[in-house]
Amino acid sequence: MTEREIKRNLNKLVRFTDPSLHIEGAEYILSGATIRLGEHGFYYQAELTDRTCKHSLIICRLDQIEEVE
Repeated sequence: MTEREIKRNLNKLVRFTDPSLHIEGAEYILSGATIRLGEHGFYYQAELTDRTCKHSLIICRLDQIEEVE
């Protein structure tokens, strides 16, 4: 997901995939994004809120999410 797609999809459903956690295509709400400065420059992280449990968050890379059409 690109920076422009983040703005378009805020507070909307997105699909999250993480093979290491055995999650594929789970739907979450994109509730925010954070820009951080690391050793190799700037990078973004997405904040996903669970649809059923509003107190549950996932912080992930942008390449792990895609917009729901």
